[in-house]
Amino acid sequence: MVLDVGVAKRATRYGGYPLLALAATVMLETGERGSLSQAVTGVGSIQEEFGVSDFWLGALPVALILVGTVGSIPFGHLADRVRRTGLLAGAMAIWTLIIGLNALAPTFLFLFMIRLGVGVVEANGPAAISLLSDYYPVQERAKRIGLYNSGALLGSALGLGLAGVFVDNWGWRAAFWMWIPLGIATVLILLRTPEPERGHQDADFHEDMTSDPLAGVDAAELAGKLDLPAPTRVGELDYHNCNWREAYREIFRIRSMWFGVVGITVSAALLNGLGFWAVPYFKEVHGLSASVAGGYTVVFGLGAAVGVVSGGFVADRLLRRGIVNARIYVVVVSSIIATIIFVPAFASTSLAVTLPLFLLGGIFLTLPIAPADAMLTDVVVAPLRGRAAALRSVVRSASSLMILVIAALKGIVDLRFALVIVTPVYAIGGLIMWFAARTYPSDLAFVVAESRRLRDTSDA
Repeated sequence: MVLDVGVAKRATRYGGYPLLALAATVMLETGERGSLSQAVTGVGSIQEEFGVSDFWLGALPVALILVGTVGSIPFGHLADRVRRTGLLAGAMAIWTLIIGLNALAPTFLFLFMIRLGVGVVEANGPAAISLLSDYYPVQERAKRIGLYNSGALLGSALGLGLAGVFVDNWGWRAAFWMWIPLGIATVLILLRTPEPERGHQDADFHEDMTSDPLAGVDAAELAGKLDLPAPTRVGELDYHNCNWREAYREIFRIRSMWFGVVGITVSAALLNGLGFWAVPYFKEVHGLSASVAGGYTVVFGLGAAVGVVSGGFVADRLLRRGIVNARIYVVVVSSIIATIIFVPAFASTSLAVTLPLFLLGGIFLTLPIAPADAMLTDVVVAPLRGRAAALRSVVRSASSLMILVIAALKGIVDLRFALVIVTPVYAIGGLIMWFAARTYPSDLAFVVAESRRLRDTSDA
């Protein structure tokens, strides 16, 4: 596919500050969920104080995710219409207030209901992904998303590690108080973050790939390798004035996105299950306290940190060398390897076996995250990215049900075998993602062409 290089204004280049601001939001959201995992069982826990069953403990995060999914629809619409940095700042201010109310809950019913409010304001993912896509070039997108997701890993380390110490010493309420100062700081950072132009990075993609090649690769050779096909459709939608039915009809036409969404939903089921049951696994299977269990989960976190960042770097490097489907290939291969590693990791009752496998498995478990999110963003034009991300959140919310599936299996077999049984779903999700490889190149080509058309129209 050959695109004429016009005289349109090039996209602004942003530094690391916007990435820091967005990573802080996901750090808080993921970290607070980890601290909930530390707070639900053991001495001084929610279960001990309120006397609730394992099912209702599992329902706490599931309800939050499901409500967040519903909230993502209006958030997705707003992300396409208003200043996204202001939207995120407002959401995080409300989040901070609600977390404080969590710590004051007098009953389990109050805690359950107030956490529904946390779910609503955590529906700001569409705005964050939309912003990332407009801050940084397409050929860096997976890398930047990986760095953004590293904020979630830092949050998990704080939520699982530090919160364990807090719970052991001051009870479950301290697991929520710890987030208030960080929430306030994040709001202040977001208020100082610039708002980027929509779609300009996509419009520059082909020119960037042929004029700014990877070190050591000849530009002409790379241009020949970047073999994007001609778009299979022509853009006719007025994105800024279309109604919701027209917008969603356009989104549903993106075949590669929907293969990717289904695949990621299946794979994310295991991630959601581990996010809640990893600490109870170490407590019950290996007989550890909350603080020690949280410390051991940091071993997994170290591997996950390497994987979530490396996946983006690997996929982007392969893309810049002309492998158009690089992001899909990284997802498929990594998901299969992760499954092979985690089955024996969960089956073992020896920490000497489990911990090294957790470290290695964590790398491959998180390698697909950034390439998958980048791939799903690549194939949607900028004016629709918020709503597309919201729809993806609706579908992916089904993966949160794995928390309840594991809880149910735990009542039949023990937690160790429950995790062994569900682990293969990760490989299944990766294999489903493979089907997106056929249509991804043409969908990407469409977005590049549409972005240039929209930019040229606005500059005219």
